[in-house]
Amino acid sequence: MDIKAIKLLSAQFSSEELSKMADVFEATGKAQLETKVDPGEQMSDYLQAAEVKMIMENQQLDINAAIREFSKRVRGILN
Repeated sequence: MDIKAIKLLSAQFSSEELSKMADVFEATGKAQLETKVDPGEQMSDYLQAAEVKMIMENQQLDINAAIREFSKRVRGILN
């Protein structure tokens, strides 16, 4: 999880825009805003940022609190 990329994307785009960016990247292989060279990591950045942005919007949290909430979910899955 690249917190810097997630913060950058979450600050600049809505969850809908990020989801659309992921869809376009999947369909074309072209990144609207490149955060990584590796395509898998690029897609992960888009999808993780979209999820963080949805948490921000739905729970009225700031970006740091939303990232903490998202990180808790990820850790819960990994455990």
